Amino acid sequence: MARFQHTVTLAPVPRRWFESCVATLHDLAEGTDVEGGRLTLPDGRPLPGLVLTEGRHLGPGARYRPVNEEAGEPDADQCLTVLARDRRGETALEVVTLDTLADDPAHRARLVCALGLTSVERPGKAWLSATLRSDGGKRAKYLGGTGRLRLDLGRWWQATSHGRHPSRAPLSGTLTHALVRVSVTVVPRPAPDGRWRVTVRARVRGRSFARPLLPLATALLGRRARRAGAEALERAAVAWNAKVPALVRKDGERLSAELADALLGGPEPAPGVGPRGSARRAHTRIE
Repeated sequence: MARFQHTVTLAPVPRRWFESCVATLHDLAEGTDVEGGRLTLPDGRPLPGLVLTEGRHLGPGARYRPVNEEAGEPDADQCLTVLARDRRGETALEVVTLDTLADDPAHRARLVCALGLTSVERPGKAWLSATLRSDGGKRAKYLGGTGRLRLDLGRWWQATSHGRHPSRAPLSGTLTHALVRVSVTVVPRPAPDGRWRVTVRARVRGRSFARPLLPLATALLGRRARRAGAEALERAAVAWNAKVPALVRKDGERLSAELADALLGGPEPAPGVGPRGSARRAHTRIE
C-alpha cells in the first residue's frame, strides 16, 4: 500500500454565503419554464442548446438533451436526467455522455455522473459519483472505473471553526479500477489568519495481478508521484485563491444573473433590466 499526504491553504467560503448560493441556484432552475420542449429563463429569454425530451419539467425522470448544432436535433449521445427534486429532502441529477474511444473509434465509452444534495435551505450532505464503462472488447475492464465522493457539510463547517473537531473526515472518496483502488480523505482546519488549512490524504492499494507489483512501483516512482500530486494540489490552490475571494463578495442575486448570462453565451439583459440591475444581484465570498 502506498500513502500520500499534502496540505494547502485555501481562502474560506462562508457558510451563510454557500447556503444562499445553493438556494439561489435552485430558485433560478425553478424559475425556468418550458414550451414545446424549449426552455426559457425567469426573465423570459430563451435558453438555447437544451431541450426537454421526456417527462415533466424539473420533475423526477425529466430528461434534457443538448441540441446537435449540425442536425438541429437533440443529441442522443448526451442527456441530463432529474433523479430527485425536493427542497427539504434530496435533489439529484444524472449526466450521461457517450463517445468513441480516442484510440479505437469502433468502440464507445459511456460516462455516467450523478450528484446530489440533501436539503436546499440547510444543506447537510452532498455526493458525487462517476462511472466510466467501455465496450472495448477484452480491454474494457481496464478502460473504465468508478469514483465516489461524499461530503458531510455539517462536519466541514465544524472542522473549519475553532471549536471541537469532528472525529471523521468531512470529505472522503474512493476511486476503483481493475488494477488499483485509491481512498482519499480531506480534512480542513482553521488557519490563524482565517483561511483554511486543508490536508489531503490518499492510500493506494493494488488489485488483481497489480497487488504484488505496487511495492516495486512505489519504490521506483513513489517520490516522483508524490511530487506530481503535491504540485497538482498547489496549482489547484493557486487557482482557488485567485478566484474565490472575488466570488464570495457577490451576492446570490448577482451570481444568478451572471449564470443566466453564461448560459446564454454572454450578457444580454432583458428589456428594462440593466446588465447588473437591482433585479439581478448576487454576493459571494471565499478566501
